[in-house]
Amino acid sequence: MDGVPDTRRAVLIHGDGSVTVGEIDMPEPRPKEVVVRTAVSLISAGTECGGLARRRENPTDAEPHTTGYCTAGTIIAVGEEADEFEVGQRVIGMAGECYNHCDYNVGHPMVTVPIPDGVTFDDAVMVCLAGTSMQAVRRLQPELGCFYAVVGQGLVGQFASQLIRLSGGRVAAVDLDDRRLEVARAHGAEIAVNPAEEDLTETLLDWAEGHGIDGSLVAYGGRGDEVMRQLSAASLRAPDGHQVGNMVVVGGIRAELSFPVAFGNMDIKPSSRTGPGYHDPQYHQGADYPRAYVRWTTRRNFVELLRRVADGSFVVSELVSHRFDFEDAPDAYDMIVEGTEPSLGVLLEYPD
Repeated sequence: MDGVPDTRRAVLIHGDGSVTVGEIDMPEPRPKEVVVRTAVSLISAGTECGGLARRRENPTDAEPHTTGYCTAGTIIAVGEEADEFEVGQRVIGMAGECYNHCDYNVGHPMVTVPIPDGVTFDDAVMVCLAGTSMQAVRRLQPELGCFYAVVGQGLVGQFASQLIRLSGGRVAAVDLDDRRLEVARAHGAEIAVNPAEEDLTETLLDWAEGHGIDGSLVAYGGRGDEVMRQLSAASLRAPDGHQVGNMVVVGGIRAELSFPVAFGNMDIKPSSRTGPGYHDPQYHQGADYPRAYVRWTTRRNFVELLRRVADGSFVVSELVSHRFDFEDAPDAYDMIVEGTEPSLGVLLEYPD
């Protein structure tokens, strides 16, 4: 393809947990694929930086590898069968298989989604991670007027709280960081709860009119035993004394729990990625899932989120806390992993 470079600049993770920016080969585009020049990419503080912290604690001599999966940019070349795309089109790309923190990426068609007019690259790239929140909220199945607790107010939790509100649910934001709780309140959470300062179960029960919450969403990493017990105790109870409702776990928690009595008849659901198709190679290349049977795929979730950003009902711009030049990516990762500054959305900006 004309105008496609032979090499590209990429963020590289090393076996000892160090981060560099280096030169790597450019993949050969296939007929349905597109080449995208990156404008901005979003660092995932959970998936990316959690693994990075573990490498720093237990270093190895593993070969360096690329990282990242949330980007936005402009198409500079299209494959001969990439009929729905055109050069100059602005798109988001979301997939670890093809959209890394690189100045150029070769994107698979089903995880490459056009950006609506009026939506900036910065706002659009946030939708990539919001897809994970949308999949979790769909599994939660919020209903108009019901009570939901969202534990963990990082980006995934912040996005989930807004999406529950858009679905008509009432939201209690839960976090140990008062700054994040303030942000959640500003975006529609009815109450903000810091479990280090007040009893989580009692507060949720009082808020839910003494009857208990209808569901909960856990969106943080670390130990989850005690939080899950407290959420269970704060849940609705049937006349036989058993708890009911949904609990969705989207964060990377670890928990040792006793079943079944401690959780009654609750539905406890893990939620992974952005929806059906995310890791399916055939889906990536255009084999869509039938809409009649799989209403909300990864791509359809992205399209809906971008529509909501465009109409102003889903707000993401205020969740960007830091911007770094792409070549300064090591500083961005150090800040997140070492916790030297409080952060939410951390973007890497690429030269024109």
